[in-house]
Amino acid sequence: MVNVDIDISSLFEIAFGVKGFVRYQASVGQEEVRADAARFDGIPVISDPVEASKMSFMGTPIIFPIKFRGGNYNFFDSQGDVVVFQMDDFEIPAATLVDFRRPKIITTSRAVATEGTTKEIYGFDDWQVEIRGIALRDPSRTTDVTAYEQHLRLLEWENVVDAISVSGDLFVDKNISHLVIREAEFRAIQGKPGMMPFVFKCVSDKPAELFL
Repeated sequence: MVNVDIDISSLFEIAFGVKGFVRYQASVGQEEVRADAARFDGIPVISDPVEASKMSFMGTPIIFPIKFRGGNYNFFDSQGDVVVFQMDDFEIPAATLVDFRRPKIITTSRAVATEGTTKEIYGFDDWQVEIRGIALRDPSRTTDVTAYEQHLRLLEWENVVDAISVSGDLFVDKNISHLVIREAEFRAIQGKPGMMPFVFKCVSDKPAELFL
């Protein structure tokens, strides 16, 4: 059993203002998984089990794990030239929320002598994806165990000047295979140096092959 002092009820409220957390009784495969690695005081429990891909070290179900897929990516060197480096797979920290938004591209014309507008052309803009998470010490990880080590890896991915290959059911359902990080934000929680919140604001991208 992992001995950590994490109050789940206040974790996301402190970092992101998210309230009303619910704990699910999860199972992996046919086995129910229980963990007592964190405190769940004041959090309601839903007894209907949900099928989780795996459990986090905190005892919360990871239903839709997210991973940045490794490969050769473009970076800028100290001279401003583009260089290619190999990146390893990176699993996004377990305490992460992802929001998706996609506007439509619509050309409208005002109608004469009537109400409303005429919609002429429909198109779909890129998906706007916001990844909000908290890097925590996670003994279940094989690499990047501490919050600071995960913070450094997130900085490496933020420095990529390329479309990042991403995997996860939430992205597959929306036909998203690549993301471009447009903005990164790293926050701090007063009195909790072992918790490092981060926000990635991304847009979806589709690789295009150019033949000359």
